[in-house]
Amino acid sequence: MSEVNPVHRETTVTRGVSEVRDMITSRLQVLKGKIVRSDGTSIECDFGSLLKSRLIGEFWVSKSTLPKKAMIGLKDAESGHTRITLDLLDTHKYGVKLGYVKKYEKALEELADSILSAFQ
Repeated sequence: MSEVNPVHRETTVTRGVSEVRDMITSRLQVLKGKIVRSDGTSIECDFGSLLKSRLIGEFWVSKSTLPKKAMIGLKDAESGHTRITLDLLDTHKYGVKLGYVKKYEKALEELADSILSAFQ
């Protein structure tokens, strides 16, 4: 069975934690993510649709429809900086993804770029 490699990104921005949190939350909403859990130092968000992927088929659905999860950690760094840790994973755990691994990995990379684009 083929495994999809998760995406891990870390960056430090020159903003406070609450401002970063607000920016990420609004970016996730623009990207049509469903925020599952949110507290002072972390945000967990789901993207895509497992049901749609199964009914229509992974080959036919767009990359944005593939089921994914974003886990974002926020840590106060020195002098008003915030350390952002972003982990993205494929949430479609069952079934053979032979031939679809690159599609999933590209979707995860693009999602990571889109989330972090809020700070460019």
